[in-house]
Amino acid sequence: PYDLYVQQPKLISAEMDPSVLWCLGPDFDKHTVLSLLGENNPMDTGLMQPTTPTWWMSSPSQWNTSSMPDPSVYTPRSVMSELGSQSPTSGAAKRPFSDVTNRTNSRQFTNTQPINKLEFSTPVRSITPDLYSRVPSSIKRSRITPALASTYETPPPPAPFPSTTSTTDSAERALEIALLLKEHPDCTCVLVTLIQEYQSRFQKPLHVSELYTMKHVIDIQDYGGNRVARLLPAFRVRFDENNMQSHLEQPYCIMHCPKNFIVNPDLDLPFVQISFATFAENVRQLLTQHSGSMPLASFPQCYINSFEPLIDHNDGVPLEHYISCIKDVQIVTGQGVIKKVQFSNTPGVSFMPTPFDTSNMHVEMCAEVQQRLQQFSREVLDLLKNQGSHCRLPVSKFVSAYHQYFSRQCRVADYGFSKIIDLLLAIPKSIQILGDGNKRIMTITHRCQMKRFTNDIIRILKNKPQRSMSISEIPIEYEMAYKKSFFVADFGMCYLEDLVNEVKDNKELVVEADKNIIKLYRKERTDLEIYATRNFEKDVIDMLRILPDFSIPFQKFIPSYHHHFGYQCKVQTYGFSRLIDLLEELSHVVKINEDKNGEKIVQLTPTMMAHAILLNIEQLVRKPHGPIKLKDLQAQYLQVYRNELSPEDFGVASIEALLLTMTDKLDFHYTESDITVAMKEPNPATVQLAKNVVLTLMLSQCQLSFWQLKQDMLVRFKQDVTLNMCRNELRDYVEVIDQTVRLTPPMFFAYNVVLLLSPCEGRMAYDDFIVEYQRRTGSTHLLYPTDYGFPTMPRLFDAIQLVAQVRGRRNFKMIMLNPEFRLGGYSQPTPFTPSMTPF
Repeated sequence: PYDLYVQQPKLISAEMDPSVLWCLGPDFDKHTVLSLLGENNPMDTGLMQPTTPTWWMSSPSQWNTSSMPDPSVYTPRSVMSELGSQSPTSGAAKRPFSDVTNRTNSRQFTNTQPINKLEFSTPVRSITPDLYSRVPSSIKRSRITPALASTYETPPPPAPFPSTTSTTDSAERALEIALLLKEHPDCTCVLVTLIQEYQSRFQKPLHVSELYTMKHVIDIQDYGGNRVARLLPAFRVRFDENNMQSHLEQPYCIMHCPKNFIVNPDLDLPFVQISFATFAENVRQLLTQHSGSMPLASFPQCYINSFEPLIDHNDGVPLEHYISCIKDVQIVTGQGVIKKVQFSNTPGVSFMPTPFDTSNMHVEMCAEVQQRLQQFSREVLDLLKNQGSHCRLPVSKFVSAYHQYFSRQCRVADYGFSKIIDLLLAIPKSIQILGDGNKRIMTITHRCQMKRFTNDIIRILKNKPQRSMSISEIPIEYEMAYKKSFFVADFGMCYLEDLVNEVKDNKELVVEADKNIIKLYRKERTDLEIYATRNFEKDVIDMLRILPDFSIPFQKFIPSYHHHFGYQCKVQTYGFSRLIDLLEELSHVVKINEDKNGEKIVQLTPTMMAHAILLNIEQLVRKPHGPIKLKDLQAQYLQVYRNELSPEDFGVASIEALLLTMTDKLDFHYTESDITVAMKEPNPATVQLAKNVVLTLMLSQCQLSFWQLKQDMLVRFKQDVTLNMCRNELRDYVEVIDQTVRLTPPMFFAYNVVLLLSPCEGRMAYDDFIVEYQRRTGSTHLLYPTDYGFPTMPRLFDAIQLVAQVRGRRNFKMIMLNPEFRLGGYSQPTPFTPSMTPF
């Protein structure tokens, strides 16, 4: 390199990349450093004379040994034992490892391969600087203050010759060494410590032989069995004369760490096991003390200074991942490779997030590559969930694990990358890379972990009858559902309570901490939706009562419902978004089982089966041919419903005993030879009572307190009414809520019909009624039967036959009020309003 400086001084000055000067202050003139390092400067030529500087000519006893840094000043224990007499080769080969590194061999996911000797080499600048993945490591890893980095805007340099590139990198390295030595007393440092500090500060290798090529900047001598490097006095004076202000970004906290703190290049941090709420609060306090930003490498030392030590646990969570789980805290990377912990809204210079951002690449990815990346992201998540220990895997083992799990090679070039680490960093929403250097570990991001845990819990809760379970039952239910052990660390948390608290704000789950319950979220249904659900119960029974075994496959429920009733089953009408949720709400009516093939079957409960049989018998008796004989009942039942009528299935000995349970609807006529079964006629007194109650409520805005209703009935109709009558005999017309009696939704529609038809002598054509209803309520409001709890208009009018009836067919249909409900005799009829219904 010295000959190269002598032969091509002008070429170096012309082609040197200005990015080399990033480590110097904003008031620095780049021609000054070129003159300092170029051999065409008379002062630098003098530095190459074989004459030893005056400082080295003095005896060792005259040296200022107090200014020499003791090699044992704050270094990890593993480094303390290696600072003895060493040769240049051994000093470079034995890299320091922190105490945390020494214990990682006990973990399953730690790389167990033997540590090879480090082979350092000077990086060579690529001739394609426009791609992020090919930017020289010397530029990507420059240690600078963010404020200084923004001072220089370096344009892409032209492709230099290889010799010039190597020389430029050597000049940059010489400047970095000089800046490091300037931080030491008397610009002197033990050679081994200098190499360690360089690797810690700049995160790139340095071979001792490279230091011996910098004779124009430093001088190396033996002292006390150790080699000591010192910045040449003349070079130091030249620095001072030019007033060069330089600042190197420190990779550790200068408040809580000694001056010569060694940062392990592998950035091996402890695995912690601490309450997440406590840890998050402590981290926020630490960041406040550090003005919102602090280096990640020295985070444990800063934490110990204010709180209890972070004890390393084999079953704990990586510290770096645990920090990233805090909502308002993030881990970012500066212009070099220093990872920092800071608040998400920290003002000042923007940092590049730690995950790889493909927007930094000056290459537009095609849609096919993006689709491949999405597929690759799903594959990596699947690999980590099933193969990685606690969903973590060393990056060094990823390729072999991928090949073994998917039985194919992971071709990085298929995704537009040249390195596996760049490919992994290209999916930051799914994968997080922990650590640095050879000990990098890949794991699932906190966001994906919480989404995964939420989906697992939702799947478990959907199979629970009440859609809820105790929080303490999660491990047991998880093992039963997924046939594998449940570990909280698999989801990136330390304790189950912390894991549940992270999903309590989820829209699909509700956590009741005071009751120790987690359940699925269900929106509160309206009274109208609850009423419509009661009508749906009748529809389900009516559809299943004619089917064999009173059951139907779940997949055929919707088509069969459409075929049976002639209209679609819209579950939104009942306040649900899925059919399975609606059917599970009717657990007293139907049950969902699985057959031997695993197919879901919807079947009536035993109680509803008995009710369905009684409805079938009632349907047979209603036939036009009149009453039916008891001895012919079983034969006709089998002919119509293709199913035998077995009274033993319902705990009775005979058909007669079964029919006696329907005495409120069936009438029995005994003859000498047989028993004749017929339908009972409706009780006229009950019908008239219902009309009187409905009419009384219509005259009082559709609702009254029970005591007021009772008094009005006695005064107006001389009839007494009780709460039991309102809840049982009159349940199709009125409902009782907190001692208040009000009309049901269809009866409220009947009230609107009465108001609309009363001025028209109680009758109107069906089509005219629809148009008039829309005109009276407003042009934007149509008549929807679902507004009153029914799926179709014919079903709605069938429900109000007590008040009005539809006569005729097709174009001749007429709506006619019953005589009792014509409001012509009312003194002050209530004005028509479209939204009076409380439903």
